[in-house]
Amino acid sequence: MVGAANLLAFGSLSPSHPRLRPVSVLPIRAEVMLTAVICRFAATFVLALWAGSSILAQHAVSLCLVQTKPYASAQYDPPAGPWATEMYDLLSARKLKNGASLNITVLAAEIEEAVPPEVRRLRCPYVIQLRDHRSLWNAGRSPRDNTESVLFTLWRGDTGKAITDGASLIPGADRHPTTAAFAAACNDLAEQILKSLDKLP
Repeated sequence: MVGAANLLAFGSLSPSHPRLRPVSVLPIRAEVMLTAVICRFAATFVLALWAGSSILAQHAVSLCLVQTKPYASAQYDPPAGPWATEMYDLLSARKLKNGASLNITVLAAEIEEAVPPEVRRLRCPYVIQLRDHRSLWNAGRSPRDNTESVLFTLWRGDTGKAITDGASLIPGADRHPTTAAFAAACNDLAEQILKSLDKLP
């Protein structure tokens, strides 16, 4: 006697037989395949998000910002100095034309000779160094009539080589950080710095 399973396999029993009904495996296979596809898609999506966030995290320009003190005993509040503090506020929220954000480390204001050792210690890739006109008087330069120049130099932290520089003028009578003249000079300087950073390779 041929077993019922064999008879079903050869089509000898009707699918409507009350005691033995064939069970279709197609819905189960389809469900398994659909689950596999969903899992694969989810894994791919998570991987893409991770890769994208990693690329965005790497797409930033790291630099140090420092204001040069005119003499060692000069004290600022905050310690970074008014120009460096204001420039950080203006630059930290900006992005370069290629979409790169700015990762800025603000150093405490230092005299000229103390800046390079601190830059090397912190391993700053790029440095924006700010100098007001008064800090240059000891170098043999005299202040212009009723004006103050604030200069910046963008240089490489590893080599100390200057990349570019610029300056902004503020009336000598308006040196207080809350004046409109100070704010205008800072904005002008920030735009110059951003244009210089846009040219980095």
